[in-house]
Amino acid sequence: MRITQSMILRNTLYRVNLNRDEINKAQGRIATQKKILQPSDDSLGFSQAVRFRRSLSQNKQFLKNIQDAESWVNTTSEALDQLHDYAMQAYSVAQKGADGASDAEIRQSLAVTVRGLLQEAVAISNTNYRGKAVFAGTATLENQPFTLENNVVTYSGNDDKITRKVSQNVSAEINVTGQEIMDTELFTSLSDLVDGLENNDQDAIKAAMERLGSAEKELLKLATDSGSLQVNLGLIKGRLTETNVNLEKYISDLVDAHLEEEIVKLKAQENAYMAALKSTSEILNMNIMNYLS
Repeated sequence: MRITQSMILRNTLYRVNLNRDEINKAQGRIATQKKILQPSDDSLGFSQAVRFRRSLSQNKQFLKNIQDAESWVNTTSEALDQLHDYAMQAYSVAQKGADGASDAEIRQSLAVTVRGLLQEAVAISNTNYRGKAVFAGTATLENQPFTLENNVVTYSGNDDKITRKVSQNVSAEINVTGQEIMDTELFTSLSDLVDGLENNDQDAIKAAMERLGSAEKELLKLATDSGSLQVNLGLIKGRLTETNVNLEKYISDLVDAHLEEEIVKLKAQENAYMAALKSTSEILNMNIMNYLS
């Protein structure tokens, strides 16, 4: 095949343009401080970076879920601790009321104390987090799921659980329902204790005291379970946070350009480009100014 002058010219210009493109890419990497911006830069690295970014974004959403869950569980735990404390206070009052040395007047005074504990227990059970009742099941917009009327407590929420997805394969139930609190019989025990004290009924006081002891144990279990959930959420949060740090490092290693290296590469490519221009000029018997014109 005959090699013509035009063929030599086209091939030479093609190679010069390749060198110029490499210079432009190097300048782009320096300007953006990224070595991978699109699949053509590095198809494998680009796909790995996309996968890592997807995992990072997913984990960040899990961390938001955990943050919300932790706040909800913290509010729940504080309320349960307070209810447990009220149960213990009421049990102590019941012991005094059951004492044979207590008379009707003393028991009337103790009844006032227990009635106050009952009212406070109802108020605590209506605790809300960001305007949502924490013990109302999924009926969180129920403003007052617990009501006290004529010494009787009623619950208008439901017994459904609220779940939050906190990692790829883990969903956590973050709430304690009002029905679970009702099932401890705290309110009925307090109400019965008030009645026993006001009626100066020693047997009724002792029966209420026994039920309060059971209620205290059940509330302690609910509080302990809530505390365990707090610990578990903290462990998952720590693991996800560490994973995200690693993912960010992997992404940076894949796509971030190291300026010192890129500047060295740019200088080498510029030298190669100038050498190519000089060689082209000599081969075609043209000076550089003619070539650029």
